[in-house]
Amino acid sequence: MLNYLPKILAFLLAVILCLILANESQNSFRFLEKDDYDIPERIPVRRHMTKKKKTYFNLYSGMDEIKRQNSDTIPPRAKNITAGKLCEGTHLCLSSAFRHETRYRIAPDYKMINCVVHKSMSTVITGIMCYLYNRKHIVKVDKQMNMTEWDKALLCHNRNTFSNLKQKLIDINATDLNGWSLSMITRDPVERFLSGYVDRCIRISEGPKTCNGCDKNMTCFILKEYARFKKQTRRGKLVNTIEDRHFYPQNWRCDLKTMKEKYEFIRYSSDPSQQLMTDLFKIARRQKVPENELEYIKSELTKNRKTTHTTANSPARDFYEKRLLKNPYLLEYIVRMYFHDFLLFHYDFPPGFE
Repeated sequence: MLNYLPKILAFLLAVILCLILANESQNSFRFLEKDDYDIPERIPVRRHMTKKKKTYFNLYSGMDEIKRQNSDTIPPRAKNITAGKLCEGTHLCLSSAFRHETRYRIAPDYKMINCVVHKSMSTVITGIMCYLYNRKHIVKVDKQMNMTEWDKALLCHNRNTFSNLKQKLIDINATDLNGWSLSMITRDPVERFLSGYVDRCIRISEGPKTCNGCDKNMTCFILKEYARFKKQTRRGKLVNTIEDRHFYPQNWRCDLKTMKEKYEFIRYSSDPSQQLMTDLFKIARRQKVPENELEYIKSELTKNRKTTHTTANSPARDFYEKRLLKNPYLLEYIVRMYFHDFLLFHYDFPPGFE
């Protein structure tokens, strides 16, 4: 009997393996048949939520300290010349020839791809693309949990996210993008800088060493950030810090150097019911997104959008916006950093730079 024991064990092992393989094959077949893409039932929990909620109040308190740190005298511009004369044929302005990390979101059912850029409604558009990726599950969980925009953006667990556009188009057999939509939300460079600065340097400021060691002084930050970017472009290597991601030019994202002609650009607006919704829905309807799903998206865009990242209409944002717009010297450095964003996305240069 003992002589047959190894053979019996081998036979039982073979049977078990066959059962496992059969089960996996059946599951794979069911996956291909499903209308919705699989997303785990586990709801993402945003860590440090209490801390981030508290940081929103930094935009409303400490204004005396903000004003004190920004009481420095700002010099005038050396030459009152246009943006074109400032940048074209000179080395003063950042080049457009760099590619920074890029994140795409895809909704295969509607053949829609969106390139996400920091401080250009990235959280909201990520949530919308996640919804289009798996509608039924998102709506079900949202009703149960009353999720924030951030929660919805996390719900797909990056399953509809990729970074290599050319390889993805090969994978989905859409190298010519025939029938597909490739879009990007753009934002006025001055407005985007202000939103990023107040978000990163005031809302979640963690002491004087943050934001280039400038604490809450915007003049110091702008000059040092410009010098950092110039140094990085000379070396040909970008430093991927969380702060830099919010301030790198938009034209360094989304493979625009090679794919610009394929894009449809959607203009950011602080009130989404304006141009942004018009542009986004025009694309969505062309891609055959049903009206009931557009209604859900509309409700997401128009309801209270005051997330922890929001800086609009806060005293801190109002203060820095007025200080920047009335100082041509500071605006010149904004133009130096974002000259190609103004040109490529057709935003007006600040007064005095037209």
